[in-house]
Amino acid sequence: MRRHPRRRTAGVISLLAAGAVAAAALVASRAGAPDLAAYVPLPGLLALVAAVLAGVGAGLTLASPRRDDRAALRVLSWWWVLAGVVLIVVSMWSATAVLLFLADTAPDASKRVEMRLDAVKTGLTVGAGAVGLVALLLGVRRQWLGERTQAYQEYDAGERRVTELYTKAADQLGHDKAAVRLAGLYALERVAQDNPEHRQTVVDVICAYLRMPPVPAAPGEGEPDGREEAVDPQELQVRATAQGILRNHLRWSRSEPVRPVTFWPDIDLDLTGAWLVKVGFVDCRMREARFGGVRFEGFARFDRAVFEGVAVFGGAVFTGSAAWREANYKVGFEGAVFRDEAVFRQAVFALRADFRDVVFERLVFFDRAVFKNRALFRGTAFGGAALFGDTVFEDEAVFRRAVFEDRASFAEAVFTTAPAFWEATVREAPGARRSWPTGWREVARDDGSGTTHLVKEAGEAREIRGDFRTGDDDSGTALPATGDGENPRSGESADAGPGDGGPDADRIRGADQDAGRARSAGS
Repeated sequence: MRRHPRRRTAGVISLLAAGAVAAAALVASRAGAPDLAAYVPLPGLLALVAAVLAGVGAGLTLASPRRDDRAALRVLSWWWVLAGVVLIVVSMWSATAVLLFLADTAPDASKRVEMRLDAVKTGLTVGAGAVGLVALLLGVRRQWLGERTQAYQEYDAGERRVTELYTKAADQLGHDKAAVRLAGLYALERVAQDNPEHRQTVVDVICAYLRMPPVPAAPGEGEPDGREEAVDPQELQVRATAQGILRNHLRWSRSEPVRPVTFWPDIDLDLTGAWLVKVGFVDCRMREARFGGVRFEGFARFDRAVFEGVAVFGGAVFTGSAAWREANYKVGFEGAVFRDEAVFRQAVFALRADFRDVVFERLVFFDRAVFKNRALFRGTAFGGAALFGDTVFEDEAVFRRAVFEDRASFAEAVFTTAPAFWEATVREAPGARRSWPTGWREVARDDGSGTTHLVKEAGEAREIRGDFRTGDDDSGTALPATGDGENPRSGESADAGPGDGGPDADRIRGADQDAGRARSAGS
């Protein structure tokens, strides 16, 4: 509970003013002050004003402290009581004064007496009418309160029904039979679709289910794919359904100008430490996304996704084990937008990592990440600092046509093959410190744009050409379906610099092949 000092001060001032006006009314009465108008004596008017000020002052000073946790329903204030009393008195007084003034204009004395009596009766009638008006207002308020109570009762009944459905569905998720768990997931989906205020809660429950360890398969029932976890095939179906519910209600393609009815806005995902299989969040939009420590089995597709809040993939493992490794699976973020910080610290990419045309609007961490396959950052826009310190690239690293607008750090980064930064653009950023891989440096452009681009230092061009292969991601090989009704798009060639093709390039490639054969023979 808390009191308002300003309200108390205003109450004291009103009481002092009431005392002053009352004193003035007493002085005017003893001095025989003339009436302001017929039947409107100055002392009486001052006394009425003093009474109103005294009521206001007493209400402000003695009002009970306000509770911070008070209900939304407001009790009838003393202001309304005071206003009703003033309305009754003023209306009755005004009507009586006017009619008495008119009665005094009558030429006949007997007529004047009769009119004065009628004036008094009429004044009392007006006062009664004012009382009736106040009663009518109170009746309207009572009716409104009744309707409000009925609406709240209906709302509470609906909430109880939703709570019962939600509780039952949550209980079903803990059932040992996969069919019951599936029914629980679909029941939760229906609750969330029909009740937008419960959508985040339902999403949290589904995420919590995916964070739990999967149900192991019975002996001899695991899939023969060599995975470390032998998971019950029915459990895989349940988890695929849970992932599908999230995907279907977070998807809003950029090609759709109107938000889909099934889209759930402002949703946070917390899948920290979960075990996910064949993830497809293509064209999805979410607020905060926490995938820290997640183990992604098979492909993981976030193409054209929009992350409005912080996106955490730190410590995540993107793996394609056994038979999945033989297929052309990949980790896809192509065309995604990260509007806040993105964290990929210590993430492990066993699959090909595709970050082409991604927009990082703020800081992005890739420090101590490990790329066991190709890392494609072609056309990626780094709007904030790009930190690749101690990152390990065990295969090709392509940053062709990337744009760096702030700090960039590749300190202590390890490249098994020479990285490609051809046509990468570096914009001016006062105070931004940048460290590039060995052999690359910034050179100012001649177009007067104030930007620089990265070039390979002299004597290194042959090495960069020889280390890069024309890649498998550009071969047009059809990738397996993502569960999103589409196949991944193949890209352009990842091999490096300007001047590819022609006799010089063929000569360089031939020399590299001869050197490779010589090394093989020597070994």
